[in-house]
Amino acid sequence: MKKELKFAGNFLTSLNLFCGFTSILLSFEGKFNFAFYFIFLGLIFDMADGRIARALGISSKFGLEFDSLADLTTFGIAPSAMVYNMFLKEFEFGKIISFLPVLSVAIRLARFNVNSETKAKEYFEGLSSPLGAFLIISLSFIFKDIVILSEKITKIVFFLLIFSVSALQVSTIKFRSFKEVKMSKFIPYFLFLPPVLLWLLFFKQKIFFIISIFGITCYIIYSIIFENLRYGKSIYIRHDFERRRASAGLLNDNRREDQNGSGT
Repeated sequence: MKKELKFAGNFLTSLNLFCGFTSILLSFEGKFNFAFYFIFLGLIFDMADGRIARALGISSKFGLEFDSLADLTTFGIAPSAMVYNMFLKEFEFGKIISFLPVLSVAIRLARFNVNSETKAKEYFEGLSSPLGAFLIISLSFIFKDIVILSEKITKIVFFLLIFSVSALQVSTIKFRSFKEVKMSKFIPYFLFLPPVLLWLLFFKQKIFFIISIFGITCYIIYSIIFENLRYGKSIYIRHDFERRRASAGLLNDNRREDQNGSGT
């Protein structure tokens, strides 16, 4: 039974990988809306795979590595292909700039795999790959239709934003993972959320991208200001507790030695 469940998880990861691959092809064909839809679909498969693995306890080393390769394709290479073909193809350093998301996602996922058994699961270290991808894609669609002073300045501003998102992904800033949150509490909200998202996605796309940029930016600011202070405080308290416990243990050892010495 467990083998069948693992196969189901890996099958979902395969669908995620297929979505990323299809998105890349669509970007080079200039079909950017459909390319984004496949990245969005890949996110759904990725979330389903992760939730199933954690709920049933069927995660494995192979599954972790396979999932990372799929995520690199869907949330690293596919967004970069879209950014390059949509916005940076004619720019002098377009290839280098569009490579940054691929590089940052690859580094982030490699670090995540190395530290997966030692790091606290309550937090991500660096902005997660899906959120980074959605932020980059949303910025691409918005910047495609605006000009800041001149076309060259617009591309420079866009490059700085891409660089900032990539830097956040490889940073050591703590971002809340919400993996400990029980999703059953939010089922009433999820009943109406998918139809609203799909309506925005297909009929009010620009509003969807603006909401995505606003929401992810708020999450980044909140994590940098509040979560990292809370995480740092919890680390300090734990270290202080361990130091006090070690001091108390040393004091007890000294007392025993004194008692043994007086007994002789």
